[in-house]
Amino acid sequence: MHAGDRLACRSRVTGWVAIAVALLVVALAGCSTGVERTELASSSRRLTTCPHEYPIRLPISTRAVAGVPPLYRLRACAADAKRGPVLLVNNGNAAWATIAPGHEFNMVQGNEQATWLRERVALPLGLVLPGTAIVVRARPSQVTWSLSRYWTVGWASLQAGMNALAPQGRDTLANAMAAGSPRGRGLVSCALSAYHLYRTAHGDPLPAHDGLGALDLTWSADPGPCSADWQAADKFLAAHGVRPVTWSLAVLRADAWVGRARGTLGWLSDFTPAVIGVR
Repeated sequence: MHAGDRLACRSRVTGWVAIAVALLVVALAGCSTGVERTELASSSRRLTTCPHEYPIRLPISTRAVAGVPPLYRLRACAADAKRGPVLLVNNGNAAWATIAPGHEFNMVQGNEQATWLRERVALPLGLVLPGTAIVVRARPSQVTWSLSRYWTVGWASLQAGMNALAPQGRDTLANAMAAGSPRGRGLVSCALSAYHLYRTAHGDPLPAHDGLGALDLTWSADPGPCSADWQAADKFLAAHGVRPVTWSLAVLRADAWVGRARGTLGWLSDFTPAVIGVR
């Protein structure tokens, strides 16, 4: 990546990313997102088949010919094939925005990491993150889902940061997800940094135009909101006798995670809108 491009992109986003983080990050005590959360009887495990509450498998289709993640990792099910409601289970690595004007929906399954993020960030209502599921109280023909490339990048950056933490000790993922954790604040900052870098790069020749480029910029040695908040947590933890995962080590580990994920996230370089439907 050209150093001049990286610096230009960094200088453009640093100010408003900091503002966005301040606006979007909720006090670490958590807050309500307005999404009703109801557990499925079978939601204690990852859903790979339709649960008995929604036994009918619905085919998923799209008109998009490029820039779409594999659809086989999604499951669409219904209580009634014509009347619904419709359940969408997301076992993939992309985020999907629910489009069902005038119809109620509620999250019915969420992995611990997605729930943690939703408690701290004002995510769009109806956003189906990886590892989560949603029920839409509509006919199958009345609901679609739009691929959210921006939140997919934000989620990937969060995963990169979580995988950079120590497997044991006092700077682990479990510690970061605890209420009031400065490391948790840094993780959210890194997720939002990548999200905004990618969102503002549409039509821009700078490296963040590519979703993977936004991840590379976020997890780099250059200064930015992600590195600033991570290093602030480093100082806090060190002052309290904790050996932290330093920013330089975190960059190495996060970059390694991004490298492993490149093969499954290559479609992020395409800005073409992608919508899926069921029938």
